[in-house]
Amino acid sequence: MKSLMHSWPGATALTILLMASLTRPCLAARWQALGNADNSLDKVYVDADSIEQMDGFRIVRIMTVYPAPRQNKNKITLDSHIQQDAFDCEKRMFYGIQTFGYLNGNQVGTGPASTDWKTKMIAVGNDSFSQRVLSTACSLPITTGKKASIAAPPAQAQPQPKFSTGSGIIVNDEGYILTNAHVVKSCKSISVKPLNADALSAKLEAIDPKNDLALIKTTAGYGQPAQFRPESKPAKLGETIGVVGYPLTGFLSAEPKATFGQINSVAGAGNDYTLLQISAPVQTGNSGSPVFDASGNVIAIVVSQAASLAQLLKTGTVPQNVNFAIRGELAQIFMQAHGVRFKVGDHKRILRTDEIADAGQKSTALLICSFE
Repeated sequence: MKSLMHSWPGATALTILLMASLTRPCLAARWQALGNADNSLDKVYVDADSIEQMDGFRIVRIMTVYPAPRQNKNKITLDSHIQQDAFDCEKRMFYGIQTFGYLNGNQVGTGPASTDWKTKMIAVGNDSFSQRVLSTACSLPITTGKKASIAAPPAQAQPQPKFSTGSGIIVNDEGYILTNAHVVKSCKSISVKPLNADALSAKLEAIDPKNDLALIKTTAGYGQPAQFRPESKPAKLGETIGVVGYPLTGFLSAEPKATFGQINSVAGAGNDYTLLQISAPVQTGNSGSPVFDASGNVIAIVVSQAASLAQLLKTGTVPQNVNFAIRGELAQIFMQAHGVRFKVGDHKRILRTDEIADAGQKSTALLICSFE
């Protein structure tokens, strides 16, 4: 989101810049704001001109606009999506018919259409956001003489952020930082700011889009390089883990945040064994954060979270603390392939959570990606 390559602004300036990039988009009149999706920064709107009655169901278009472009599970980069949904207002039930993805106002992806949605209706969740979606969809007047067909959102509804933020892992004292590919691949310029240090410019050195990994390099080494879990000791179900990163920068404090949880599964969605499922809470900006084991070694790299409006509309509930991380073994293979030196840690000593957090913040950096 912005050009911060040569100097680091104060916290107030950064907050203003972030707020400017995340304010409500200038929407055409037919898009009515529903607020934020759950506790995320995604902004949700309903198309007031698309309300159609069909066999007792309300057919409605709902648009979600992201604060910055992101990749979906099929590695397609999107900055918004529109989902066509059916609501049974009397029974308080709904189902997603079809989802369309957009980037810069252009359609870039389409999900499969449900042909039997009338038989798959599920109850709307009891949380406030779900109830707000239902209330709005059922209270808007039927649009006379128009069909609820899918069309691209207006171009002005796709505000392009000037910069975005993510997290990275200090790999060694030569200036190498490990992060997600989606955090840095679209940047025109990159800044790195470790704890208690000035920001430095960085350049993209290597990228693996398939596994969502990237290496960037600063002009000088600083911080305390992380230590990685030995490849011979893979993650185990139920292990305690900690995540240190920079979520929601500009909204929360500028300091790194630490959260703790467990490894809930040794495979990601769809039995993807390149990923781990973790319960430690993560937010926007945690992408690229290190996941530490109980010995303070990097065991994985945060890549995504499952909670979204699309998930809500498909299941009726928002998953709590269902997050995914790339296995540390893949990251080590990636670094070895590019000749980047890193440390392997001792897996015997068990640390307290405050010790993990203290060491973790010294080996974690804030990344600022400028799009102009």
